Amino acid sequence: MKTTSIKLFAFTATAFVLFFAVANIAQSASEPMKIKAIPYALEVLNKPVALTVTDDLIQISTKGKTNLFNNPNGIYRVQDAPMVVFTPKGDFTLRAKLTGDLKSIYDVCALVIYQDENLWAKFCYENSVEKIPTIVSVVTRTHSDDCNSMSAGGHAYMAMVKKGNEITFLYSPDNMKWQQIRSFHLALTQPPKVGFASHGSRGDGFTAKFTEIKYWDKALKDMKDE
Repeated sequence: MKTTSIKLFAFTATAFVLFFAVANIAQSASEPMKIKAIPYALEVLNKPVALTVTDDLIQISTKGKTNLFNNPNGIYRVQDAPMVVFTPKGDFTLRAKLTGDLKSIYDVCALVIYQDENLWAKFCYENSVEKIPTIVSVVTRTHSDDCNSMSAGGHAYMAMVKKGNEITFLYSPDNMKWQQIRSFHLALTQPPKVGFASHGSRGDGFTAKFTEIKYWDKALKDMKDE
């Protein structure tokens, strides 16, 4: 009888520990995902193959044949690119260093601003048709445009600035000399989702890396105005 009591106590204690371990795991899993640089909870869209989020890195791996593009001919739209996004309350500036092993045509790391499937824009470090790293911008108002601006090196510093409904994209090869790539109007009717995207529309998959992430709850006049 004494032995039975000891075994029952041991079983009960183990069950007690396991219960609280599972409860703690569940609680951690339900906590919003955040990083130090951004004062808003992060949300994951279009499930990535793999995802790493730390204070120093957001890394998004996507399967092949993914994209974020509403073809100008209106025949098709593809919006299955994985994204890690947040929802700012107003004007903002978002900056990051974008890198990735660009192999296939249209392997892309991008900063993105997204209201809905018909109104969004992305600013891309992209492998061009010539397989050259290229700075590309896409603005979508029902249909997407597509503008290649210049070639880039093994990485790109890129920034997105929102002031009202005016959006500005800026690029720097070294985080020192910045130039405006594009400024345009988005007729936003609600707070957009903003953040990071990855796609590989021609290849078998791609991993986009975002580091040196900085965020301001205001529209900087230029990148030297930090």
